[in-house]
Amino acid sequence: MVLTPEYNHGYPAVLKNAMDHTFVEWRRKPITFVGWGNVGGARAIEQLRQVAVEFEMAPLRHAVHILPDVLRPARTAEDPFDTSVFASLEPRLRLLARDLGWWMVALAEARSQ
Repeated sequence: MVLTPEYNHGYPAVLKNAMDHTFVEWRRKPITFVGWGNVGGARAIEQLRQVAVEFEMAPLRHAVHILPDVLRPARTAEDPFDTSVFASLEPRLRLLARDLGWWMVALAEARSQ
Protein backbone atom coordinates (compact mmCIF):
# COMPACT_ATOMS: atom_id res chain seq x y z
CA MET A 1 0.00 0.00 0.00
CA VAL A 2 1.35 3.40 -0.95
CA LEU A 3 0.29 6.60 0.81
CA THR A 4 0.68 9.72 -1.29
CA PRO A 5 -0.25 13.36 -1.30
CA GLU A 6 -0.96 15.09 -4.57
CA TYR A 7 1.36 17.92 -5.58
CA ASN A 8 0.78 19.87 -8.79
CA HIS A 9 -1.51 17.14 -10.19
CA GLY A 10 1.03 14.40 -9.51
CA TYR A 11 2.84 12.39 -6.86
CA PRO A 12 5.96 13.63 -5.07
CA ALA A 13 9.39 13.13 -6.62
CA VAL A 14 10.71 11.55 -3.43
CA LEU A 15 8.17 8.73 -3.85
CA LYS A 16 9.25 8.08 -7.46
CA ASN A 17 12.88 8.11 -6.38
CA ALA A 18 12.20 5.60 -3.61
CA MET A 19 10.28 3.34 -5.99
CA ASP A 20 13.02 3.51 -8.63
CA HIS A 21 15.68 2.49 -6.11
CA THR A 22 13.64 -0.53 -4.99
CA PHE A 23 12.44 -1.62 -8.44
CA VAL A 24 13.29 -5.31 -8.01
CA GLU A 25 11.43 -5.62 -4.71
CA TRP A 26 8.17 -4.30 -6.24
CA ARG A 27 8.06 -6.78 -9.14
CA ARG A 28 5.00 -9.08 -9.39
CA LYS A 29 3.37 -7.75 -6.25
CA PRO A 30 -0.01 -6.09 -5.73
CA ILE A 31 -0.20 -2.40 -4.97
CA THR A 32 -2.98 -0.14 -3.80
CA PHE A 33 -3.12 3.48 -2.76
CA VAL A 34 -4.32 5.98 -0.18
CA GLY A 35 -4.15 9.55 -1.47
CA TRP A 36 -5.06 13.00 -0.29
CA GLY A 37 -5.34 16.43 -1.83
CA ASN A 38 -7.89 18.56 -3.65
CA VAL A 39 -9.39 15.55 -5.43
CA GLY A 40 -8.33 12.98 -2.85
CA GLY A 41 -5.03 12.35 -4.58
CA ALA A 42 -6.83 10.84 -7.59
CA ARG A 43 -4.50 12.35 -10.18
CA ALA A 44 -1.39 11.21 -8.32
CA ILE A 45 -2.85 7.73 -7.92
CA GLU A 46 -3.68 7.49 -11.63
CA GLN A 47 -0.07 8.31 -12.49
CA LEU A 48 1.20 5.81 -9.94
CA ARG A 49 -0.99 3.08 -11.45
CA GLN A 50 0.84 3.58 -14.75
CA VAL A 51 4.21 3.41 -13.01
CA ALA A 52 3.11 0.23 -11.20
CA VAL A 53 2.34 -1.46 -14.52
CA GLU A 54 5.86 -0.64 -15.76
CA PHE A 55 7.20 -2.14 -12.53
CA GLU A 56 5.31 -5.36 -13.43
CA MET A 57 3.01 -4.90 -10.46
CA ALA A 58 -0.71 -5.51 -10.12
CA PRO A 59 -2.36 -2.18 -9.29
CA LEU A 60 -5.68 -2.81 -7.58
CA ARG A 61 -8.93 -1.14 -8.56
CA HIS A 62 -9.86 0.22 -5.14
CA ALA A 63 -8.14 3.14 -3.45
CA VAL A 64 -8.92 5.43 -0.55
CA HIS A 65 -9.21 9.11 -1.44
CA ILE A 66 -9.04 11.56 1.46
CA LEU A 67 -10.87 14.67 0.31
CA PRO A 68 -10.48 18.15 1.82
CA ASP A 69 -13.79 17.85 3.72
CA VAL A 70 -12.14 15.08 5.79
CA LEU A 71 -8.60 16.41 5.77
CA ARG A 72 -9.39 19.92 7.07
CA PRO A 73 -11.01 18.72 10.32
CA ALA A 74 -8.13 16.26 10.82
CA ARG A 75 -5.59 19.07 10.56
CA THR A 76 -7.45 21.35 12.94
CA ALA A 77 -8.46 18.76 15.55
CA GLU A 78 -7.52 19.57 19.12
CA ASP A 79 -6.34 16.02 19.68
CA PRO A 80 -3.89 15.04 16.91
CA PHE A 81 -4.44 11.35 17.73
CA ASP A 82 -8.23 11.47 17.34
CA THR A 83 -8.96 9.34 14.28
CA SER A 84 -12.75 9.74 14.42
CA VAL A 85 -12.62 12.27 11.56
CA PHE A 86 -11.60 9.40 9.29
CA ALA A 87 -14.53 7.15 10.25
CA SER A 88 -16.28 7.73 6.91
CA LEU A 89 -13.29 6.15 5.15
CA GLU A 90 -13.44 2.87 7.13
CA PRO A 91 -15.69 0.88 4.74
CA ARG A 92 -13.52 1.74 1.76
CA LEU A 93 -10.34 0.97 3.71
CA ARG A 94 -11.72 -2.43 4.75
CA LEU A 95 -12.55 -3.23 1.11
CA LEU A 96 -9.08 -2.13 0.03
CA ALA A 97 -7.40 -4.24 2.74
CA ARG A 98 -9.50 -7.31 1.88
CA ASP A 99 -8.63 -7.05 -1.82
CA LEU A 100 -4.96 -6.43 -1.07
CA GLY A 101 -4.84 -9.52 1.14
CA TRP A 102 -6.43 -11.67 -1.56
CA TRP A 103 -4.00 -10.49 -4.22
CA MET A 104 -1.02 -10.90 -1.91
CA VAL A 105 -1.85 -14.57 -1.42
CA ALA A 106 -2.66 -15.17 -5.09
CA LEU A 107 0.51 -13.52 -6.39
CA ALA A 108 2.73 -15.11 -3.74
CA GLU A 109 1.52 -18.51 -4.90
CA ALA A 110 2.09 -17.57 -8.54
CA ARG A 111 5.61 -16.28 -7.79
CA SER A 112 6.51 -19.53 -6.03
CA GLN A 113 5.91 -21.60 -9.18
